[in-house]
Parts: sequence; C-alpha cells; structure tokens
Amino acid sequence: MQNVTAQQTAEQAEATEPDNAEGLAARLADPSATVRDAALTALRGLGTAARPALAAVLPLLGNRREEFSARRVLEAMGPSVVPELLAVRADGPGRLRRHALHALAHLGGCGGLTGRDRAALERLVRIKLLDDPFPDELWDYQWIAVPGDSYEAAFEALELCDRIPATLAMGLSGRVYDEASVALPDGTSRVAERVFVTPEIDGWRLFFGRTLLNSPDNGSLERVAEACGQAHYYFRDEYEDCHHWAVAERGRGVVRSYQTYREPAFTGEPLAWEEPQTDDPLWEPGMYEPNASLEGNAHAVAGRLTVDPEEIDEDTPMTGHGWFALTAPGVGHGAFAGVLSI
Repeated sequence: MQNVTAQQTAEQAEATEPDNAEGLAARLADPSATVRDAALTALRGLGTAARPALAAVLPLLGNRREEFSARRVLEAMGPSVVPELLAVRADGPGRLRRHALHALAHLGGCGGLTGRDRAALERLVRIKLLDDPFPDELWDYQWIAVPGDSYEAAFEALELCDRIPATLAMGLSGRVYDEASVALPDGTSRVAERVFVTPEIDGWRLFFGRTLLNSPDNGSLERVAEACGQAHYYFRDEYEDCHHWAVAERGRGVVRSYQTYREPAFTGEPLAWEEPQTDDPLWEPGMYEPNASLEGNAHAVAGRLTVDPEEIDEDTPMTGHGWFALTAPGVGHGAFAGVLSI
C-alpha cells in the first residue's frame, strides 16, 4: 500500500508540475520529498531560466538528502547567478548567507567576496590549523616528497605562487577541482592548477597535484632535487595497475627509477636497500635486473624511503601546517570551483 501511495504521489507531481521557475520554486516547500525531487529535476532542465528559483534552492544545500540535487540545479543556472549570491552575502537575508557562501564555493565564485568575508574565512582556517585532525579521505595518485627542512625551495623550483595556509581536509578535498580559469581583458584566459603541500610528516613534505604528473620525464623532479637536495616522485593509477617511482639527487639528476610498462622497467644503479641477487643458479649477466627486491610498488618504495600516504594516520608525527599554491598568478584561489572541507 505504501509503494502504491508513493507511486501515486510521483505521478501527481509529474502531472501538475509547472513549467516555470516560480511555480517550481513553490514546489520546493512541499512536504513530500517526491514532489521536491521532481521540482529539482525540472529546474535543472530549465538551465539558466531557473534563476528566479535561486532563493528557494539555496536552503536545500543544507539538507543532506537534497544537497546533491540542489548543487546540480546551481550548475545548470551557471555563473550568471554569482552576482546575486554575492549580493546575498553582502545584504542578506541572513538565513541565506551561509548557503550563498556554499553556492559560491561550488561555482568557483568566491573571488568576488568582500574583504570582510575573506578575512572571516582566513580566521576559520587559522583556527582549524591549531588542531588539524586527520581526515578520512583518499590521497591523490601522484606526489613529490622532499626533505622538510628544505621544502621552501620547491615552491620556486616548481614555479608555484600565491600560497595560502591549508588544513589536511582542504588539501584532500581540493584535489577534485584542481584547475581554474579566469578571463583576461584581452579576451584570452589564464588557467591555473592547484598544488597541496602537506605539513611536515616524519621529516618529509609531500606535494600533491595534477601538474606534478610525469615529473621525472619533464625535468621537474631534477629541478626540485637541485633546490632541496633530493626529491622523490611516486605515482600509481587508480586501478593499481601502473606504478612509477623515481629518486633524484642534487648534482646527479634521477639516480634510480621504475615504471611498470617501460623497457627496461628499471633505470640507474640499484639503491642501497636493493641487495644484489646472487642465489639464482640460472642467472646470467643481462638476463634481468640483478637486485633482490625488484620493487614495482610505488607505495612500498615510498614507505621505505620517505612516507607512504596510505599509512598516515592520527598517530603519525606532523609539524607545521599545509599550504595551497597555484601554478599561475592572477587567477586566485576563489576561482576554483567546489566546496572545500575545512
């Protein structure tokens, strides 16, 4: 009987659904979740024409059940609603100001926030940094590790700019939307990517970001090693199928590396922890790499030489705080879409 009632409610909602934003906005106050869902779906279909329903959609960002659908409606409305959201932040109504900030972050519109709003966000981050809990998030797939006492030099080596303090939660949640673009007066655009730098973890700082991909092959790892004394690169794909790791030292470049599908997979001389393999009676010179480990797992090598992110937990020693930095000036952190955890 309950299923029949729910089906009838859905059919009724569909049959009486208005085709304009104002009518659909009224539906968002309906006590029936089915009716509200149908209204959100219809608003998303209206695209930019759904703008008159903005004030009715915003409170749903605070509703765990309907937050995702409300975000999709905002995406359909597009950047054209940013000025209206900024006006809500500045002038109210007060009940919508928090939700307007949520919407601005999701649309990448925080660059237009007032100095007062930006200062408030910075204060919140500073407070969180005093007790930065370890988040329950997955780490990214590629990173560079450098000694904690020389990590500052890596910012210049990687041509990173506009760094700001960031909590671990910000760093891990920010990897989803790590690219932003701003329009320039001459009609072109400038694109920047975001890099997260961890606090010092067991003596190492880890740099995460898409821009670091293939650092051993494009010269970035060598530049960082020259600046910091040494630099390690680690990569695994999301299927744990392909692994890549490399170690670079000042004055020597990349001294050792491995990549799953490269021939030969290993380059450089075996490192100290790679003991020569001598107990194979069939081995002949040139037959295969003469080291016992033949370690092809980036996480295992990271755990041996530096820090394996997957093994970091609330008991791992950490000092200092993390950073966000950008690969290009003039874009600003407010241009990045997506809501960051703090």
